[in-house]
Amino acid sequence: MADNPRNIINIVVPFALDSSIGQVVGITSDFNYIETTSSVTSFSFPQSFSFYPNGTGPLELSVATIEEKFSEPLSSGSLRLVSSVDVKDRPTVQFNYFKDPKDLARCVRGMRLVGDMLKTDAMERLKFEDLEGAEGFRFLGPSLPRNLSDDASMETFCRSTMMTIWHYHGGCLVGKVVDGDLRVVGTNSLRVVNGSIFNTSPGTNPQATLMMIGRYIGCRMLQKEQRNRLSIIYHI
Repeated sequence: MADNPRNIINIVVPFALDSSIGQVVGITSDFNYIETTSSVTSFSFPQSFSFYPNGTGPLELSVATIEEKFSEPLSSGSLRLVSSVDVKDRPTVQFNYFKDPKDLARCVRGMRLVGDMLKTDAMERLKFEDLEGAEGFRFLGPSLPRNLSDDASMETFCRSTMMTIWHYHGGCLVGKVVDGDLRVVGTNSLRVVNGSIFNTSPGTNPQATLMMIGRYIGCRMLQKEQRNRLSIIYHI
């Protein structure tokens, strides 16, 4: 089992943003994917802290999210069945994120690139100005270390902010759990057609790839059924 780790920073923006889904804005030479999303986050406060007379009042913040993730992590884990008879018992899954030091180094390189992005002129409009006239970013959650060249600080940031991108793969590998037709070994009518059959998963969303594979397997099943019917008719 493996999963593509990702790390993010959330920047509160001083103007209104429309919500948007993740979009790839850059891919590095070692296939680190840099993506951005935007959202409006609402907060409510107890009456004693509210400026609103009717109890709680919402506070809406526009948030720009910059995330880094990478494909083909070297770190892998395991999937073990808890029960061989009850399908309701969830299996035990362990991904071992950043177990391989090369994965951790890739995260550090990717997040340093994000830090370099924050220093560009294009990001100036996302800064707030304080009462003394100094400008700076306002983060929702953890911010990047001040010293991007400090390996230890960057590694700590990567480990503490790591989250999944839900691209799990490797649980039903071809040749081990399923055969070349994606049929579960030892069965005749059970197939697995999802991300678990992948040896590796791209850094971007694999949905289109999975839909294509599903259609391909479905067409093969229909063609085989049609051939079987023609064979029966021929013999009759």
